[in-house]
Amino acid sequence: MTKKVNCRIEDIPTIADFMLASVTRDLADFTAYSPLFTEAYLTDFDAKRKAATELIMTDSVNFALKTVTEKLYGELKNLRLMLVRIDGYLKLANIEVNGDRLGIKKFRLHIHKGNVEGIVLNGRNFVHNLIESKTLLATKGLKQEQIESLTTLLNTIESLNKEQNFLQSKRAQNCINNKDIFNNLWDIMWSVMQAGKAIYKGVSDAKMKDYTLAQLKKRMNNERKKAAEVEAPAEPTVEPAK
Repeated sequence: MTKKVNCRIEDIPTIADFMLASVTRDLADFTAYSPLFTEAYLTDFDAKRKAATELIMTDSVNFALKTVTEKLYGELKNLRLMLVRIDGYLKLANIEVNGDRLGIKKFRLHIHKGNVEGIVLNGRNFVHNLIESKTLLATKGLKQEQIESLTTLLNTIESLNKEQNFLQSKRAQNCINNKDIFNNLWDIMWSVMQAGKAIYKGVSDAKMKDYTLAQLKKRMNNERKKAAEVEAPAEPTVEPAK
């Protein structure tokens, strides 16, 4: 099912809440206009509104994904810095970097591309080659702890990448599930808006606004602005000079 809603999906429950209150108030007018609008219709409307509200939990998935992605980028930055130091030992040992004897060239290429799977695969190959050359590299200053730290970092990057992929899949699945639920809610809202327009156009401008999407969006934004102003911290009190 394609997305039907004509506004931001996260705003739909709030707008539906406004609309439900209005149609509950005006139920007699709606019932007189069409037998579609009954108490059972309002009950179904409220149930679908609540379901959509609960599914805004997608935001928690987005927050978790953002957190994991930031950690992954941070570890990739650490990897670049670590590789600079290790590369210094390769040069001190006169190991031909251009010939990529230890695989550093491919390793860096995947780091540059941001290909995490390639980073992990080529990074482990690089570690294997470091271990085979560690006797020579140790004479130039490379320590076993540095090789172990690189291995640990690669494991951390792989773990974060798996978590990122999981959250991306979960977000995609949530969007698919939410789409159907929000579309079902939107179908009800659309019917209410069309009926409200037919009932109140030229009769009551005030009630007409209660079923006009642009006006409902405006109302929602105004109420959010007022709430933000109320929640804003007060200016600190300045103690008078003594």
